[in-house]
Amino acid sequence: MAKTPIHVRVSQHGTSFTMHLRMILKAPRARVWHVLTDYREIGKLNPAVKRARVTRKAGVTLLRMHIKSCVLFLCFPVNQAETMTTRPRRVIEGTIVARLSSFRSGFARWTLTPVAGGTQADFVSTLTPRFYIPPILGPWLLRAKIGSEMRRTARHLATWVGAKTRRRASARG
Repeated sequence: MAKTPIHVRVSQHGTSFTMHLRMILKAPRARVWHVLTDYREIGKLNPAVKRARVTRKAGVTLLRMHIKSCVLFLCFPVNQAETMTTRPRRVIEGTIVARLSSFRSGFARWTLTPVAGGTQADFVSTLTPRFYIPPILGPWLLRAKIGSEMRRTARHLATWVGAKTRRRASARG
């Protein structure tokens, strides 16, 4: 499989961090959608997610993740809970539930657009941590860590989408 170009940008505004990712996946939009909305398997996209629990109540999907995050030699647990909403096969959005999270606020959005040869996946997220970040090196280290995690997640997404696409094609053939 050809290497998927991945474009990542991480910025900081006050105590909030904003992440942007863009990539083209060699798979139909429906396949990418299926992979990204398989919330129970989110650990396949991001191995830092150690546990994920999905509950649905009164039409609301709540995704709770327990993440082990390490920066240099320091590791700490992070809880992230999001209410998930979707616009079929186009947009997936998550809004942080602050009382259940290690974040004061935040949101995430995947936008999927069909393009020649596959699907363009655009991701944007803003998170405001509740935890203390040391002022000198902390923000720089956290931006570097987030960028690295986003690239790793993008590579896992490309692999997982590719594997599911090949499996479906071979099952039909």
